Amino acid sequence: MENIWVERDVRLPGKEGEDDTTTTAESLSGNSSISNITELLRDDLKHTFDDRSFTFRFVAAFLGSGKTSLLTYLHELTTTQSNYEKHSVVIQFPLSHLRTVGSSHNFSIKLYCYILGDTFWQLIHNQNLLPDVKEVAKNILEEFDAGSLLNTGTREEIKLNPFRSKFSKFFATSEVNFVELFFDVISQVTKVDPRFTFVYLTDELDSLEKFQQEIEETRVIFRALIKQAAQKFRRSIPLLIYLVGTSDNVSSLIEGDSVLKSLVKKSTINLSLGSDKEFMMIKQEIDERIKGAYKGYKNFNNAWQEIQNIPLRPAKNFREFCQYYSGKVLEIHERYFAEAEEQKFEGDARELVKAECQKRWGKYLQQRVYTLSTVETTKVIQGKKTGQKHALDCYVELLDNNRVIARTFGEAKNYKLIIEHLDDFSRWLDDLGFNPYPSENTPPDLAFMIAPSCPERLKRKLELQNIEFIQVDKVIDKKSSKLPNSTSSTIEKIIETKSTSSSHSTSSTAVNINTANEAKLIIAFRGTSIKNKTIQKLLNNRKSNPYKDLNNLVSDLKFSDNVKAKLQIKLDNEEISFSD
Repeated sequence: MENIWVERDVRLPGKEGEDDTTTTAESLSGNSSISNITELLRDDLKHTFDDRSFTFRFVAAFLGSGKTSLLTYLHELTTTQSNYEKHSVVIQFPLSHLRTVGSSHNFSIKLYCYILGDTFWQLIHNQNLLPDVKEVAKNILEEFDAGSLLNTGTREEIKLNPFRSKFSKFFATSEVNFVELFFDVISQVTKVDPRFTFVYLTDELDSLEKFQQEIEETRVIFRALIKQAAQKFRRSIPLLIYLVGTSDNVSSLIEGDSVLKSLVKKSTINLSLGSDKEFMMIKQEIDERIKGAYKGYKNFNNAWQEIQNIPLRPAKNFREFCQYYSGKVLEIHERYFAEAEEQKFEGDARELVKAECQKRWGKYLQQRVYTLSTVETTKVIQGKKTGQKHALDCYVELLDNNRVIARTFGEAKNYKLIIEHLDDFSRWLDDLGFNPYPSENTPPDLAFMIAPSCPERLKRKLELQNIEFIQVDKVIDKKSSKLPNSTSSTIEKIIETKSTSSSHSTSSTAVNINTANEAKLIIAFRGTSIKNKTIQKLLNNRKSNPYKDLNNLVSDLKFSDNVKAKLQIKLDNEEISFSD
């Protein structure tokens, strides 16, 4: 869903023409120029982080209108901005989680312990925060004789959940005023880091709809927090709280409490069900994703025409439209591209990365002892942590008298980057020991992602992980455009015209299926959609029964006709062989 987020218009409430397709909200800072969701959320962040003012929001929305996506987007805007990310605690959670907490304590104690437990965990364990912040959190726990909780995180395998559980057991039975403790933490932390801000994004108020006691306790808790921030601190406190639920739940929570209503009268974001304009923007995002990945393939034009002919029926909300339209597109994708690899980058990625290395490591390369070592093809490297092999599009080493002192990793895509690309590459870098912050006087490792475009929010994520984006024009891989039609009749014709007798090719450049190591097989099978797990099976099976030919391989590993056709092309081009 994150890859098809679109901008949504925002209007002031009470304007003419307002209906269920109109999102309405007022700026808490008095900014009258806000016209969309991003501007509204950024205004709230500025109001809290920069102006140091209290921000509370109800988000009222119908089911399926994107309320959780809005929270996730706000979370991302906060944590991908370096001047915020290093000076904040950001906690996002659904209230439904608290009903699964196995304890006999009332709901309000569970909620306070959940919020405070997560807050202390982040203050103590977030390595991006100032050391003084960590010490303050430790000191507060020790003041309550809760120092034993600090031992919970000494072993790496002990994570947040055990800490949260122990925290709850300790404080749920102590005579602590949770409201005072909450604001005391804020006050003490901001003394040592005046830029620090606390953010709480609470979802699924509607999950409590059938539990009136929990609803009432939730009302009491948030009223107490809002009242304290508004009256004792006169709203001059760096605290941001969002509470999200369906329109009916939010309305009943407010209307049932006159004090709460007076405190939050301008704080509600009424999220619309979605407009035709917004639905068409989502359609365009999905269409461009398919076009970017598969344009140039043999049957792309047929698939594209089918996508354009999908009937657009009226939708009640975002969820319904996304499920319907993406479902139809996936059906077409399954017929045409189910086993086709998305187009590989065929431009000058390696040259671009090499040029960047020469620039970044320039002061070293001016000395004779330093040289660059580059590769002209995919580089397969085994991970240090997992032992898995990763096939890198670009790889460069900086050598000092032939000793590697720094490395560059690069991954290229022939279409717009999406979050999954970054997630995969980040895991690879971690596994390969990527080190952008070496010791003094040692050159840093470098990392690049190359593609025609990259969303702005994704660029910020790249920057935070020390990965640089290189923008290049899209190149259509001519070889990819020759990929066979996925319909069985066309595949059969291709296979019929390709003689399997060439399976015993002895070309010196061919990768021998029966003797090649895992790294060579990974490279040889690129473009076939054959997974690493299948390659492992191949390696095991060939020990006792070497493969005689392509038909033997396809039968044993149960490859589809599509995969068989791609392997046949590689066989005919003498890229693979079956020699004993």
